[in-house]
This record gives sequence, C-alpha cells and structure tokens, in this order.
Amino acid sequence: MSKVMSKYIPTTHAIERARIRFGITSEAVTEWINAMMQDAKLITTNVNKSLVYEAEDVRIIIDGRTNAVITLHHALRTDFLRPALEREIRKLKRESTRRIRMTERNLAEAYAELAERMMNFANARNPQTRKLIEGRIESIQADISDLERHIERLKDEVKAKIRAIELITE
Repeated sequence: MSKVMSKYIPTTHAIERARIRFGITSEAVTEWINAMMQDAKLITTNVNKSLVYEAEDVRIIIDGRTNAVITLHHALRTDFLRPALEREIRKLKRESTRRIRMTERNLAEAYAELAERMMNFANARNPQTRKLIEGRIESIQADISDLERHIERLKDEVKAKIRAIELITE
C-alpha cells in the first residue's frame, strides 16, 4: 500500500461502524476510507479538534492530530424537510401580512383622526381651544409614530424568521 493510501487509519470503532452501517468488510475498511477521503469535503471542525468530512453520503469523523478515523455516519440530509419548511414560510408570510395590514388599518384611522384634528385646529379661533387641539394632535402623532415602528418591527421579525428557516434548508 502506498503512503498516500494509508494516510487515514480507522479505529476499531470506525471499522465496526463501517461494517455495520455500510457493509464494508473489516479488511477493506482502511482502503475504502482512504479512497473516499481523496474526494471528501471538510464540513466542520469540532471543538475537540476532530474534523468532519463528507464524501459519497458518508460523514467521516477524523482526529485532527493523529488522522485516526474515529467513526462513520450516514450523511445528514435535510432535503425531506424542504416542503414542510416552505409551507412554514408561506404560513409565516400569511400571518405576518394579516398582522401588518391590521396595523396599517389602525395607522390609516390615526391619520384620518389627525386630519380631522388638523381641520379643527385650522378652524378654531379661541387660543385655548387651539392649544387643547394642538395637544391632541401631538398625541395622535405619537400614536402614528408608534404604529409605524410596530409595522417595521413586524416586517423585521418575519424576515428574521424566514432567514432562520432558509438556513435550516441549506
């Protein structure tokens, strides 16, 4: 066997897992793992310095210091989750649209009330009445600002949730 072919040495646990999970004979495990590792892609590095590679729908966990193959797993696939997650995204969008529109209707009512108060202010002659109406206008403007911020928060919240679901599907 060449030097390149025996770069990764499986532990007894890895040999047993290859036999049980993938039907590879104990004698062929080392050669099989090294052949797969030539095309394997590094998926992640764990905190305990183990490296996780993936090749041919097999996850290979390797000790980063000794190149010993610790264990083997079937590759994790989330493709079957995609339809459910897409339904969840559509559901989120429907619910958020409903909530945003309800808040927008409240905002429109506040603008209508503001317009009515502005007309009253413009028509008022008494300074005390104008001052009273001005206070009510300021209150309505504060409510309008709150509603506008609430709409933005709802939109941001939905975007964050959708992004989280998209990350799961990747």
